[in-house]
Order: sequence, then C-alpha cells, then structure tokens
Amino acid sequence: MSFKKNLYRIENLIFVAAFGFILYKMVYGLHIRMSLKGNGLFAGIVQQIAKHQYYITLISFIIFVNSSLVLWEIFSFFVLSFKTEREAKGADKYKRIFRKVRLHYKSSFLALLVTNLLPKLIVVPVFWVWFSHFKGLQLFTVNLKWYSWVYGYFCWEFASWLFHYSSHRVRLLWCFHSPHHGPSEINMTVNWIRFFAESYYATFVHLLILLVLGVNPAMFFTIIAIDGAWGIFTHISEHAIANGRLGFLQHLLITPAHHRVHHAKNHLYLDTNFANTLPLWDWVFGTLQPLKDEVKPAYGLLRNLDATNFFDLYLGEFLLLYRDVRHAQGIVNKVSYIIRPPGWNPASADNTAAVLRQKFLEANPGLAVTSRVRLINWAKSKFLKAEPGSNPVEIPGAGII
Repeated sequence: MSFKKNLYRIENLIFVAAFGFILYKMVYGLHIRMSLKGNGLFAGIVQQIAKHQYYITLISFIIFVNSSLVLWEIFSFFVLSFKTEREAKGADKYKRIFRKVRLHYKSSFLALLVTNLLPKLIVVPVFWVWFSHFKGLQLFTVNLKWYSWVYGYFCWEFASWLFHYSSHRVRLLWCFHSPHHGPSEINMTVNWIRFFAESYYATFVHLLILLVLGVNPAMFFTIIAIDGAWGIFTHISEHAIANGRLGFLQHLLITPAHHRVHHAKNHLYLDTNFANTLPLWDWVFGTLQPLKDEVKPAYGLLRNLDATNFFDLYLGEFLLLYRDVRHAQGIVNKVSYIIRPPGWNPASADNTAAVLRQKFLEANPGLAVTSRVRLINWAKSKFLKAEPGSNPVEIPGAGII
C-alpha cells in the first residue's frame, strides 16, 4: 500500500477520534459538567453580572451561543444525512453518511486538533509580544465613551479588511490563509480551519493599526469577542440557513450570504467581501460583492484539491510555492513568486484572481453593477463632463473601463 493511502487512512482514524472527543467536550464539558460545578459558562454569565463585570458576561454569553449553534448545525446535518440516505441499506448506508461527514467536517476537526496541540510545542503568545513593542506608537488614546467604541470598532474592521485583503493578494500570506478556503462545503466549523502561524501576521496588523489610531486597549478583547462571534456565524451552512441574506440586515452587516460569496471560487466572486462584520470598508474600496441568484457559489480553491486530504489542504500551497520559487529563473522572479498574487507567473498574470474576475465582468457587464457603481456613475454624471458617446462602467476592483 502506498504512503499516500496510509497517510489518508491515518488521517481518517485521527478525524474519527477528534470528532468524538471534541463533540464530547463541547456537549458535556462546556454545557453540562462545567455549569453544574458552578465554574462554567452559565456561572460566567450570572456571577459576573452581580460583580458588574459585564465584558466577561458578554464574552461568556457569546461563547455559549456560538458553541450551541455549532452543535445544532452538526445535529441538523446528521438528521438531514440520515433522511437523504434512508433508502440505502446495511453498511452501505453508514459508509455514505461517513463520506458526507468526512467531506463537511474532517478538515475542521483536524485543524482544531492541530491548533490546540501546537501551542504546547511552538506557538508564541504573539499578542503580548507585539503589544509591548507597538505600545510606544500610540500617540493618543480615546476614552471609553460610546462614540469611542464605535470609532474603535471601525478601526478594528479596517485592520481586519487590510489583513484579509493582503492575505489574498500576497502569495506567501495566501499560503497561511488558504487552508481556511480549502473546504468544498461551508459550515460554522470551517472557522476552525486556520494555519497556526497566521495569527502572527493577523496580530501584527491589528495591533499596529489599532494602537497608531489611538484605540483604547481596554476595548480590544470585547471587540475581538463580538467580531469573532459574528465571523463564526457567517460561516453557517446552507442547510441551516438557506438564503443567508438576513433581509434588511444585508445592507448593514456582513451576512452569511456575503461570506459565502467570499469563500466561492466562481470568477465573479474571487477576492471580494473581505470584511468580517460591517460592509463599510468593502464598499469604500470596491470589494463588496452581493450574492447573485444567477451565480450559485462553488466553494474551495481554484486548483484541484481533495478537501478530505488534510495534508494537502493544510500544507499544499506552501509546497507549490516552494516548487515555483525553486524553479524560477533569477532572484527577481523568485521574490515575485513570494510577494505577487497567487496565480502569477513570469509569463502572465492571467490566472490571478483580479484578472479572472475582470474578464468575467467584461463578458457579463450586467453583473458588475453594484450600489457603489451606481453612486459613482451618478456622481460623474452630475459633476464630471463625459466624453461624447462614452458610457464608463466601473468594475469593482478593476478600475474604470
């Protein structure tokens, strides 16, 4: 038997063990045993209210709601799987269900396992390392009034947008971020799939921007809790919430529909919707893309990838980058492979996300029209004198054509 098959079987065995253990910890450890002992999340919610430590109450409540939603989503997935496979008989029925479970959850549970094991070995508490270095850059600090919290949250969202955007546009950073985009199905546990060292860069960007812009450090953990909770929810599966637009909220918040667009590999959706909670910065920078009924999202990477192959999903992009750098001619091309967008090569940029999306929009101009485009074109018609016979249309992320 080949090494790859043996590795794949070992992955499956570890996944089964991790799946059972993590679910046990979530159900019994988080919701039952800890709460009965008085030191769990229920206690964290009730006791901290009495102490007026409302931020701990908020964080405890967010963790409880998120973990409950994840468990509900997994339970509903099993109910749906058994329902769709009710015609199958005997062992074949359970093999089919296991294949579905493996496709939807294997990468998530193995990634969570890795994330929980590595801190005991090599992960550095980078938040406090960066914080001590960057604190001197803070020339001013806002107070804790309500308007300062609004300001702080907008600053956080800007830092998140910049981190996320650069993680898609710089190939080395994409290697760190790509495992999160590897799964071919989306659900709330996909949020667990993070390359462990991506947090180093994320912490660097967020702390640098927040401290330079004067955000009060006392706000950090509350903002992170709120932002993280909503980020987990936006990964909710289509079988749990089919539409995902959330009605009028789609104009105010990044919804599951927005984030499904972000995870999609359809050319229309490439490198869009980088924000986590608020669509403001995506709108400002022209990367906001609504879900179109005409284009159903297909999830995963542009390259061929078996989403149940955890080794390839977690490390594959690093190996491909190493191969390209090794075979590139000259130092300029080697460095370019590292810092230019994924899909770039010395001969052409045709396979980068920006070019693929631009070509799609040029072939389908009706799909390029967004609220931002309408506003810009309206402003131009009012304040700029257009050339006779011209009808400029802005393609988001591609300038004016």
